[in-house]
Amino acid sequence: MGNGLIQVVAGAHIQYVDNVPFILLGLKPSGKWEFPGGKVENSESHQVALEREWIEELDITIQCDEEHFGHGRSGKYELWFYEVDVINFEPTDEYVAKEHVEVKYFRLDEVNGLEMNSINKVMLNKLVNKYS
Repeated sequence: MGNGLIQVVAGAHIQYVDNVPFILLGLKPSGKWEFPGGKVENSESHQVALEREWIEELDITIQCDEEHFGHGRSGKYELWFYEVDVINFEPTDEYVAKEHVEVKYFRLDEVNGLEMNSINKVMLNKLVNKYS
């Protein structure tokens, strides 16, 4: 992207249970919930970086949408948000939380009180509006 900012990608997975949308989030040691993801390495595309990060953080294989649904900046970071499809994970499987204190699905209609940074909160609200 060439703007001197550190490129970061984050993935949102929506899982329906009984026609109710749930979102997968990870709890950081700071006490804030976030979308799983991380920094884009040298020549990686956003999609490749996000797929790598989900394997590293959660041991979950995903397929990333081509188009991002959100974008923001925070200090030296430029963040890109994508919806993802989970390929090798069932809701009954155990999570492998390598970088999070906890990983869980939340009902989209019950996420208002979660502690998140402002950019993640804006992106979560976009998803709430889309899937409501």
